[in-house]
Amino acid sequence: MFINHFLNKKMKVVAYLCTILLFVILALLTLSNAVGADETVPLPKGGLPIIITTAGQSPGAISISVICRRNKIDNDYLNLATVEDLKAKEYKTLIVTMGTSGKGMGAAGIEINDELARIEKLIEEARKQNMLILGFHIEGEARRSGACEQSIDLVGPRVDYLVVRSDGNLDGRFDEIAKKNNIPLRIFDESIELNEILKEIFLKDEG
Repeated sequence: MFINHFLNKKMKVVAYLCTILLFVILALLTLSNAVGADETVPLPKGGLPIIITTAGQSPGAISISVICRRNKIDNDYLNLATVEDLKAKEYKTLIVTMGTSGKGMGAAGIEINDELARIEKLIEEARKQNMLILGFHIEGEARRSGACEQSIDLVGPRVDYLVVRSDGNLDGRFDEIAKKNNIPLRIFDESIELNEILKEIFLKDEG
């Protein structure tokens, strides 16, 4: 009887300690998740001038160029930018938007394979020139099908920083690319946020 009492008491102590340990583990996991959710990856500081192009002839690159001009951020938009264009001016930053447009490529008279080959050479040259290379996906879910995925496959893993609108990342595709290639990723929800993002990257803080 004494032995049974001793064993029961010992089991209660073990159960109690296990419960405490479980709570400690859960608390640590919760804290870890909370810190990860609150941390915002700082945006890079980009030099000027900028050259902006599109990997797929979608209109996103034009939108970025217009926003930059409104904020007096020196940039050139070249939808068919080449290695020769990069060498013609002392650009400091290359922005490549991801997402293809059949109409856009048709108007430019190119096929997706030609477009991808152009972008690959462009990024290689930008890397040789030690330029900051930024990848933007700003047109959301509409640019997440068909040849758009080829555009993402090529550009995503090769840039220094990714900026992505949240509805283009519903499946976590860009999270996977960022994690696998150790690339910082900034997710934003509304297109209007691009104004502040671009200002933060390219305009020096005043005061």
